[in-house]
Amino acid sequence: MVTTSAYQINQIDGCLLEWLHHQPLGEPIGVVHSVFDKVVNFIMDDGTYFFSLAKNEVIQSPGMMKTCENDIFSKMCTTLKSTKPIYLIDNNLLQINDWQWDFSNAVVWNSGIKPRFQAKQEPSAVHLSQLNDFILHNGATEGIFPAWKSFTYPDWEVPAAIQKNIYFPLFKKGLERLNQEIKANKLDTFYLKFAGLGIGLTPSGDDFLTGLLATWQYFDAPLSKKIASYNTEWLQKVKRRTTTISYFMLKQCLDGQVNEALLDVLDNMDGNAIPYFQRVLAIGSTSGTDMLTGVSVAYQQLIDYKEEKQHGIENID
Repeated sequence: MVTTSAYQINQIDGCLLEWLHHQPLGEPIGVVHSVFDKVVNFIMDDGTYFFSLAKNEVIQSPGMMKTCENDIFSKMCTTLKSTKPIYLIDNNLLQINDWQWDFSNAVVWNSGIKPRFQAKQEPSAVHLSQLNDFILHNGATEGIFPAWKSFTYPDWEVPAAIQKNIYFPLFKKGLERLNQEIKANKLDTFYLKFAGLGIGLTPSGDDFLTGLLATWQYFDAPLSKKIASYNTEWLQKVKRRTTTISYFMLKQCLDGQVNEALLDVLDNMDGNAIPYFQRVLAIGSTSGTDMLTGVSVAYQQLIDYKEEKQHGIENID
């Protein structure tokens, strides 16, 4: 089968678009990394950049292009194998095998976290209560959920079956370590308690970190500035501990880029955020819940920090 016309990409991440416009024409710009029903992932030969092509129903993420041509996408996927090269054959035209994809008319999406918070209300107990209630009643009960519930609600009697789960004590210790480092204002090792912990393409610990770090960045929290000084060291260690897909998710997050559903949650906490929580929840089997627990822990820390700061000012006066 030889394609006679290009198929349309309808949306593209702005950072990916900029990257593509700096790539050489007619030469491989990467190879197929992994193929799924709704997403094809690509990676540069040197492993420094990761991007994807997905069906339109997939939640927009950093480094992602999307298409409404679902049938064509599915047919293409049956022909793809790992390490197959992808080419940029014109300024706005990609080629994978005999399939060409045109992104010249694609809507550009912005994955950037900052400085979105400036027009929003600061985190409050009302916001946090709404989020926690949603997680408790709707969240996936695997992943980090049991440890988060035990940590957030110390009076909860943990069922014996959960206590025997190999991940429960590890996540619980990670949350305790995070709490200790927040109090000491020294966030240098807690992430190692989470990176790569759990199962799946993006382990629960990494999804939790994504929600946590994205929230701190969104509100320009002092801790996000502190974390920025650790980025290079963190990523070197994270890369050895987790999956390629998860590593790049965390790398993009530290670079200030996260998926659309998580951004929508942070943008809409002031009103009825339930529909936005539900959209995040649809990510993976536990990934959405794990991300929301990260947002929850970050919100609690931001509220505590504000109260401590106000109390300190009152004492000075």
